[in-house]
Amino acid sequence: MRVLLLTFFHGLGHVVRTARVGSALVAAGAEVLVGTAEPARHIMKAQGLDSFPLTELPPFPPREPAEEPPPAPGGRIRLADPDYLTTCLAEERAAIAEFRPDMVVSDFRVTGAVSAALEGVPAAWIVNSGFFEFPFPQVLRDVVPQLVELGVPRETARRVLGDVLYIPDWSRFDPLSGIAARESATALGTLSEIRHVGPVLKEAPDGAPSRAEARERLGVAADVPLVYVSLGGTAQGYGSLTTIAARLGAVPAHTVLVTGPNIPPERLRERTADVVMAYTEDSMAWTRAADLVVTHGGHTSTMEALCLGTPLLALPGHAEQEWNASRAVSLGTGEILPADAVADEFVPTATRLLGDQGLARRAREVGEVLAGRDGAAELASHVLAFASLSALTRGRRG
Repeated sequence: MRVLLLTFFHGLGHVVRTARVGSALVAAGAEVLVGTAEPARHIMKAQGLDSFPLTELPPFPPREPAEEPPPAPGGRIRLADPDYLTTCLAEERAAIAEFRPDMVVSDFRVTGAVSAALEGVPAAWIVNSGFFEFPFPQVLRDVVPQLVELGVPRETARRVLGDVLYIPDWSRFDPLSGIAARESATALGTLSEIRHVGPVLKEAPDGAPSRAEARERLGVAADVPLVYVSLGGTAQGYGSLTTIAARLGAVPAHTVLVTGPNIPPERLRERTADVVMAYTEDSMAWTRAADLVVTHGGHTSTMEALCLGTPLLALPGHAEQEWNASRAVSLGTGEILPADAVADEFVPTATRLLGDQGLARRAREVGEVLAGRDGAAELASHVLAFASLSALTRGRRG
C-alpha cells in the first residue's frame, strides 16, 4: 500500500504529528511519501521518511504585544488566496499522479482531500475537534467558494475533509458534541467515517524515557527544578513569548526556552532563560524531564504534557488553544493564564505550580492512564484497512 501524507507548515505540531504517522505507516508495511514545506523536511528526514517540497504560505511575522495584525485581503483568511490554492492543487495533483497512492492523508492541508478526489483517490484528514470551532468555519466560508471559482466542482470543494476524519484524541475528552459551529457540523456530515484514535505524539508514549533517563540525556541534574517553555512553531505567540522571556530569570528553576523556527532567538530583546534555542528534536524528552511545561495550548504539546505526566501552564492565543488547555484544567494537571495577566502573574503562577506537589502527583497519575494508547499505530492500521477496501471498489490495488 502507498500512502501520501500532506501537512500544513508553520503550525509545528501538524508536521511532527504527520512525521509520526508516517513512521507508523512504514512500520505497518506501507510505502510512504510526505509533502511538506521545505523548512520542515528535516523533520521527515530525521524519521527516515521520503519527502518532497510543497509551496506554503509565508509565516506570520512576529508582532509586538500591542501590535494589531494586518487586515486580511478582502477580509478573507490567507488560506483562501487564489494563487496559493491554485499552486497547492497543481503540486498535490502532480504528486498523486506520479506516486499513485492508495490513500491521501492530510494534516490541516486544506486542499489535500480535494486534490485526492479530483484524482479519484480516497482521502482523510487528521485534526482535533477544537479546530471545528476555529479556524475551520473560516476555511469553509472562504476557501470552499474560492475553490469553486477556480473550477473545482462544488460537491468536491465542499468535501474538504475527504472520506475519513481522524481525531488524535479520546472521545471522552474531545467529543463531537462539543462542536457548536453549524458550518463545521454540516461538513462533518459529508464524511464516511469519524474515528478517535488517541493521541499522536512524536514518539509512542509508553516508549518515552523515564524522567531520570530524560534528564541524564539532556544533562539536567536530578534535583534541579526545570521549566520547559515552548509556545509553538508559528510567530503568533510572539507577544507572550517576549513578555515571559524577560521574566524567566525570576522563576526559581532551570529554564529552557524554545522560540520556534519562525522567531530567531536574537529577536527577543531580553532573554533571561538559562537555555534559549529555536528548535529541538528532543521536545518529548524535555517535557518528560520538566517539572512544569509552559505552552500555548497547541494540541500536540498539550497531549505530550498530559501523556508524559508533567504539569502545564497554558498561555493560549485563541479559542482552539484554550479548548485544548482546558483539558489539563479539568483533569487537575495545570492552569490557564489569560494573555492580559501574563505580565503580572506569570512568575508568581509558575513559582506556585512548581511547588505544588499535589499537582505533580496528579499529573503523574493522569499520565500513567493516558500513555497506554498510541494513536499513530491505530491511525496507521485503519488507513491501510480503509485503503484496501477502497482499492477493491476502485477495481485496483496498489
